[in-house]
Amino acid sequence: MRKAVAKLGGIFVPVILCVALIITAFMSLDLIDDLQGNARVINYIGIVRGATQRLIKKELNHVPDDELIQSLDHILSGLSSGSDDLDLRRLESKEFQTLLIEMKEDWEDIKTQIYAYRDGASAQRLYELSEDYFELANDTVFKAEEYSEQTVQNARKALVILNTIFIVMALGSSVFTFYQEKRRWKLIEAEKENVKKSEQLSKQAQELLAPMNEISELMYVSDMDTYELLFVNEAGKKIFQVDDSLPVQKCYKVLQGFDEPCTFCTNKLLKMNETYSWEYTNPIINKHYLLKDRLIEWDGRIARMEIAFDITEANEEKNELKRRLERDEIRLACVRELYNNRDIKAAITKVMEYIGTLFLAERAYVFLFQGDYYSNIAEWCKEGVPPEIDNLQNIPIGDYQVWLDELEKYKKVVINDVEEMKDTFPTGYELLSKQGIRNIVWVPLMKNGKVSGSMGLDNQDLDMAETAVPFMQTVQYFISLTMQRNENEKMLFELSQIDKLTSFYNRNRFIQDVSEFKTCKESVGVVYLDINGLKEINDSFGHDAGDDLIKECAGIMKRSASSNHLYRIGGDEFVILYLDMTEECFYDSVQLLKDEFGNSKYQIAIGCKWSEACSHIQDIIKEADELMYADKKRFYQGHHATGRYRHNNDILKFLTDPDVLIENIKNHNFKVYLQPKIEVEDCRMAGAEALIRYQDENGSIIEPDRFIPILEDTYFISKIDYYVFEEVCKNLSAWSEQGYSLFTVSSNFSRVTFMDDNFVKKTQAISDKYQIKREFLEIVITDIIDRFNCTDLDRLVTRIDQIRKAGYKVAMDDFGVDSLNLTLLSLVKLDVLKIDKGFLKGIISNKSSRIILGAMTKMCDEMGIQLIAEGIEDEQQLNILKEYGVKTVQGFLFSRPIEISEFEAKYMI
Repeated sequence: MRKAVAKLGGIFVPVILCVALIITAFMSLDLIDDLQGNARVINYIGIVRGATQRLIKKELNHVPDDELIQSLDHILSGLSSGSDDLDLRRLESKEFQTLLIEMKEDWEDIKTQIYAYRDGASAQRLYELSEDYFELANDTVFKAEEYSEQTVQNARKALVILNTIFIVMALGSSVFTFYQEKRRWKLIEAEKENVKKSEQLSKQAQELLAPMNEISELMYVSDMDTYELLFVNEAGKKIFQVDDSLPVQKCYKVLQGFDEPCTFCTNKLLKMNETYSWEYTNPIINKHYLLKDRLIEWDGRIARMEIAFDITEANEEKNELKRRLERDEIRLACVRELYNNRDIKAAITKVMEYIGTLFLAERAYVFLFQGDYYSNIAEWCKEGVPPEIDNLQNIPIGDYQVWLDELEKYKKVVINDVEEMKDTFPTGYELLSKQGIRNIVWVPLMKNGKVSGSMGLDNQDLDMAETAVPFMQTVQYFISLTMQRNENEKMLFELSQIDKLTSFYNRNRFIQDVSEFKTCKESVGVVYLDINGLKEINDSFGHDAGDDLIKECAGIMKRSASSNHLYRIGGDEFVILYLDMTEECFYDSVQLLKDEFGNSKYQIAIGCKWSEACSHIQDIIKEADELMYADKKRFYQGHHATGRYRHNNDILKFLTDPDVLIENIKNHNFKVYLQPKIEVEDCRMAGAEALIRYQDENGSIIEPDRFIPILEDTYFISKIDYYVFEEVCKNLSAWSEQGYSLFTVSSNFSRVTFMDDNFVKKTQAISDKYQIKREFLEIVITDIIDRFNCTDLDRLVTRIDQIRKAGYKVAMDDFGVDSLNLTLLSLVKLDVLKIDKGFLKGIISNKSSRIILGAMTKMCDEMGIQLIAEGIEDEQQLNILKEYGVKTVQGFLFSRPIEISEFEAKYMI
């Protein structure tokens, strides 16, 4: 029995060992399979990260890649639930799966933003989402690595426990056997057992190293104290050409090429069971890596394991994306500067600073070509670089024409090394080398399809030259636009300040100067002049003769007046201001002016007033104005009556009696006429203007310039204004009851009526009485801005705002170069501007007038204002207005002002 037990004990030991070996082998294979699966998961997460970076770059470069999007969808799905075709298994880590779900959700956000960007959304949001996504991918890889490490640790523990159990069992059997057998056999069996154990452990170690050699990323293990390389996988050996035959190799020498430990070594930063991630560009192979460092146990000692993921391409794409976004920001900053800064020289200089700084240049500049010369108009220099702008003025083009030809032909000039020009182009070489220029980049400035100048960089970073040219070509377009805009604004400004007939300042400048002079403490003298008989000259000999008369009188004023403040503020009205002059000298100057006109064939009315202070200059102007009209009245009392001035129509003076005026209004001796407004496109009636006429006892129709000035003097003009307005409302009401479609009718109001505090209430009461919607009523300001001394801009702006809030449309009459009030346009919102017929007189032959007309049309379009041209008398005028974008006109070409009954019969059938 004992022998049988001993025999059984001898068999039991190898059986136990065999079973242990089999189980251990299966566990090792299973562990290897787990590690390979985990490695593939980690690898695919890295693939997702890199592919997403490539996708973002493509999308930002407007290169859609839906196939790559589908591929990423497939990989993320495989990572989540496993995939046979990708050879992926589901990683049973709750933390990993949680991060993976976040990745999938973030991926959906990125896809949504990609499609939004394709539709024109901002690139910034897509860029921010991608950066967050890459960080999340890194965290997900980290969790997968933690899970893999935990798997290895668990397997190791299981093997140790299992082997311990089997060893205990084997030892127990051996003890039992050895107890039965001789001690020698016990020792032999123990020795054999140890050999088998050693072989098994060696085999396990080899099996654990196998997946490390299979991964494509660099992986190595180094000693924490000696920096000795303990292990380098096959990928690392191939990349860094590691020689296995060398006995001792230091990680810093092999992997970094250093002779001593790396200053950035992470040994001191590592902690057990934690992974430290960082990025670094390897100096040997010049590639950028994402590095994962971790402490592990290796051959019984603590060592550092590092896995390196090559993200060179992704990092370069990321950097290029940043550079592109930076260029876009600078480009927008340039456009904003050019748009917002009205000082064009300062704006262009600032733009040059932006461009020079962006492309690491020493100098950035702009040249303009003027005939046979060119000049530097704007320059930015890097700190320490001397400016050259003063030395580059009015330089003859001469031998440099070759550069102009190249700019004209290729739209750029790029010289990477000025020294190469020394023999081929010595003149150009001398010019550039004197300025210390080593390389240049030029792009042309274009005007009307031709090269008008150039924008350039000196001594810039040659690596950025390729991107500098297209960037500068874009910016030069906006510089050219800004320069053209500046020229147009300058021309409009000058035309709005200078009377083109006399070269005197016009009403706009008069208003501006008087507003500024209010704050002056010096004395002021005002001379108000009016040319007598101008209307008779115009009626008898034509407007050209009238213009000659105005110019001759202006010449006398310029020769005899000792002031530079000469203004033409109306057709025949002039003002001369004398500042800081004694009262005696002022009146001596006025007498000299009177004597000059007395010795000429021209008749003028003069009113003058002096004051020791400018603070009440508007009152002084008003007094001078009244004195001038008193002088004019004396002149016309001794001459035949005309229809021009307010003091010359004594035949109609009876209308100044309020009872007589009211009686004439009740008897309908005042007639309301309508003149149609016509749409240029189809010659359709689009509205009308109400105009007043007076019918005397003989039935003759008298034009308004015969009686309106008289009524203005007595302030009874308001009765006529409100009468016309009520007649308009009454007829609109009647048309509405008859079923006609209503249209806008404009009514003219004098300054006296318009500035009345009860103006809005009175007009509202009238329109409400006839139940007329105010959108069909247009209030025209006739002479508000033609008489400065009666204009208070603050009150005027307030009144216009009140009228528009009440629902009426507001129109400004006599809009043109001679009376344009840009200040008023900048302060209030107007609905309609009516171009003065005097401005259109020379539009057929005067190119400048047409340019101004185009500017007016564009300005009104941008401000949402309707532009109407008055006084259209022939087809040629109409065609020019149509060509320059004017959509509505009125004038004798279509109809004179006609009675309401005739208007109804002609336009409302």
